[in-house]
Amino acid sequence: MGAAISRRLPVESIDENCYIIAVVGQTGAGKSTFINTAVGNNILAVSHGLKPDTRQVTCVECYDPESHDGRKVVFVDTPGFDSEKEESVIEKKLKSWLRKVSSKKLKIFGILYLHRITDHKLSSPPIRHLTLLRTWCEESIKGFPKRVILVTTMWGKGKSAQQSVYEKRKEELQKYWDGLPFWSVVSEIMRFDKTTESAWKIVFTLRRMENGTDDLRPGSEAISNSI
Repeated sequence: MGAAISRRLPVESIDENCYIIAVVGQTGAGKSTFINTAVGNNILAVSHGLKPDTRQVTCVECYDPESHDGRKVVFVDTPGFDSEKEESVIEKKLKSWLRKVSSKKLKIFGILYLHRITDHKLSSPPIRHLTLLRTWCEESIKGFPKRVILVTTMWGKGKSAQQSVYEKRKEELQKYWDGLPFWSVVSEIMRFDKTTESAWKIVFTLRRMENGTDDLRPGSEAISNSI
């Protein structure tokens, strides 16, 4: 799979027929790397330390390799969830962007929550961040995306002997993920191997979820164990 035609663009220029996918998670989880890998272009700065490179909400548009109807994908790179002290700053930035989305009558198609498999524990649980994001979405765009994937990253870090540790950690994450209340959301856990094919496999899975969400009732859960 070759490089996609891509560009950064303001929310005002996003077409209403695009698949808008929000990429969220802590600083250093690989959000910018995921987007760069998917589009085959180093279009976003990548953080290599504790200090975040992503301070604003940035949109990257590209062609969907499997799309036959001309629809494009817009990846939304977001500031990292790093501490409760910074949540008010992140909230301000995201709400400002969400209000622009609402004014354009755009819809966020789905969410990719990136989590480092190298982390020893869930020091900042995804459920807290997703709950915050849900609240902000409901306040700004009167709704929350019905499709969420927990994407595990950094599998290439460490020696081969550590891979078995990562596999056990993945199983623990699956148990944690299966027990979460998802507010009528279709969700999965998937692995990102830092390849273009891996990135788009995750995106295509998110798109295929579109067919199953309308049948979900409030309070129901549909968890698929595809990793």
